[in-house]
Amino acid sequence: MSGARPPRSLAQVRRSAGPGWIWAVPIAAFAIAGWLGIRAWMNRGETVTVTFDNAYGMKPDDTIVTLRGVKVGAVSAIKLTSDGQHVQTELKIDRAEKKYLRSETKFFLRGAHVNLNDPASIKGVLSGPEIVMQPGAGQPASQFEGTDRRPALAPGHGPVVTYLVRFDGAVGELKTGADVQLRGFDVGTVTGVHLNYDARTGALSTPVEIALNPSQLGIVGVPPPANGDWRPLVDGMLAHLVATGLRARLSQDPPLVGADKIRLDFVASAAGAPGAPVARLASEDGLPVIPSVAAANLDTTMAKANEVIQKIDDLPIRQTGEQVRSIAAHINTLSSSPLIKDSLTHIDHSVAQIDHTLQQVSPQIGPLVAQLRETANSADRTVVAASRTLGADASSQNDLPAALQELTDTARSIRALADYLDRHPEAMIRGRQQEGQ
Repeated sequence: MSGARPPRSLAQVRRSAGPGWIWAVPIAAFAIAGWLGIRAWMNRGETVTVTFDNAYGMKPDDTIVTLRGVKVGAVSAIKLTSDGQHVQTELKIDRAEKKYLRSETKFFLRGAHVNLNDPASIKGVLSGPEIVMQPGAGQPASQFEGTDRRPALAPGHGPVVTYLVRFDGAVGELKTGADVQLRGFDVGTVTGVHLNYDARTGALSTPVEIALNPSQLGIVGVPPPANGDWRPLVDGMLAHLVATGLRARLSQDPPLVGADKIRLDFVASAAGAPGAPVARLASEDGLPVIPSVAAANLDTTMAKANEVIQKIDDLPIRQTGEQVRSIAAHINTLSSSPLIKDSLTHIDHSVAQIDHTLQQVSPQIGPLVAQLRETANSADRTVVAASRTLGADASSQNDLPAALQELTDTARSIRALADYLDRHPEAMIRGRQQEGQ
């Protein structure tokens, strides 16, 4: 059939059961983004709030948090508290250290105050302080009170035995957390510094509470207490040491500029030496009291410094200065006197004249010395000739040998004069000088 059209092919649409491979790209991107988000959430760390009295140079994203010297977090935000009396810092702590965030964990600043015994504090003056986390026991927590110094030992931080030291005088800059040392070893810390006035006696004192760590006292020969109560052992140790002269005293290391601390030292024997009478471990308000050194002996270094200053004050510095000024004025007057100037001028003229005379005489010294030497040689020849004549004629006069001897001596003297003038031509003007002048 000439005008017939060919049959049209029909397309069949078949729907796939899945979304198709084209959706693999966005699904993969979504999965990666989700994984990164979950990972960021898992590693974002724990947020805690620590309150300090002052910022002390802390900066967000700059001040770090360390645990035993290892960085475990950083400051993320700083703001004032609602009452404006404190500074509230927000810390981001690594999630792995979450187990240390408990109610008795301590946070303190290292570098807020310069301490010559701690190089890190000196570094903190330039780069800012760091926050140190000191783990403790208790329940999980996120709110903490921070301090600007290393905290003192507390009963919850291992075995601790507390004592009281009462000083009669001022305790200077002694702060909570200051070291307590026994023969140079750190054995505890200061846990409290107070001011005490007794209305009955009118006495003013500064009782200081200290906490001693029994593990640092080196107690040997007895087993550790099974119940964990170290009080009887430490009390017995201190009672014996106090009876043999142990006393508490304030100290600074380095002297005058270092941090204040308490030293337990043997300042005198128990025989009743001046300033350290026999004492015992007393008790006050349920706490044993360690006797302290009298206020006059608390700061030997300062006493010596005051003594040196007093000696300097006693020196006649003003009188000496006035005498020096008087001597200088006399010297100035003397040097400006017309007589001195005339004398110096006269000396200058005399020296110039002597130099001029020497210049005139010096050319004549050489010929004169030559003539003297020739005269001496002639005298020597005369003596030789006369000696030959005397030997040939035995009938010569008897006084001729004596004359020849005198002539020989004269020739020797002339030769010596010529030698001297050759070495010292100035003798023609000022004469011969004595030996050694």
